Amino acid sequence: MVYGSRNPEGRPWREGEASYLHFAEEQRTLCNRFTEATGFLVYETGRNEGTKSILGRGTILSLDCEDRTQDQIQDDTGKRYPLGVKVEFDKLVTLDKGLKLEKIYELCPRLVNHFGPSMGGLIGITMEEFKALSAVLDKG
Repeated sequence: MVYGSRNPEGRPWREGEASYLHFAEEQRTLCNRFTEATGFLVYETGRNEGTKSILGRGTILSLDCEDRTQDQIQDDTGKRYPLGVKVEFDKLVTLDKGLKLEKIYELCPRLVNHFGPSMGGLIGITMEEFKALSAVLDKG
């Protein structure tokens, strides 16, 4: 999960290119767990007028959670995110083409109530759920 962005076009992610997803210092366990995943989907929360939708899919390139203090990533409250995992985005869609929460629940009913207010985090899904959500994202 990532926060909504007041400038989503300003995000550093580009399809087919390597980038980093960042984690707060207290999220080191999540960061390490993320590196063990087969792949990932990025869900934008409703914070900062976010779309509450899946906007991208990718592959994890890092073997470990990395110190990325040089990136100096922080949110609008000043909280810093010094840890990172190198990833490559296989698919990114525009905000209006994102996979909305209602569609996520339709395809994966088990996920109902997993997307409450959050400060970011990980939600584990099955390979079948990943494939179903990816297929719809690819149509976007």
